[in-house]
Amino acid sequence: MVCGDAFEEMKQMIRENRKFDVVIVDPPSMASSKQHVDKATRAYERLASMALKLLKQEGWLVFASCSNKINPALFFKTIEQSALKEKRPLRIVERTGHAIDHPVSFDDGQYL
Repeated sequence: MVCGDAFEEMKQMIRENRKFDVVIVDPPSMASSKQHVDKATRAYERLASMALKLLKQEGWLVFASCSNKINPALFFKTIEQSALKEKRPLRIVERTGHAIDHPVSFDDGQYL
């Protein structure tokens, strides 16, 4: 496990040509308001691109979001576009949402 600034840590690992069977990207909230959505989307795209560069050919990418201003459709589209740019096709095994102990009672709540 690596803990630190994801952008810096992944840049360093890319320079070292490291590859992993599983890459988990679980950043903190990046869009606390609608004004932050574009910036957050670009950050997710950069994180996904770097994660894919670190992923072995048959590896697993696990990507999470806790930015409630980025709806699931935009989030998944952003990750999928990054994969296309990196020429790394994705096979989506599962898309998850809230656990039963985290009920959603408002429209912007479908972000986890």
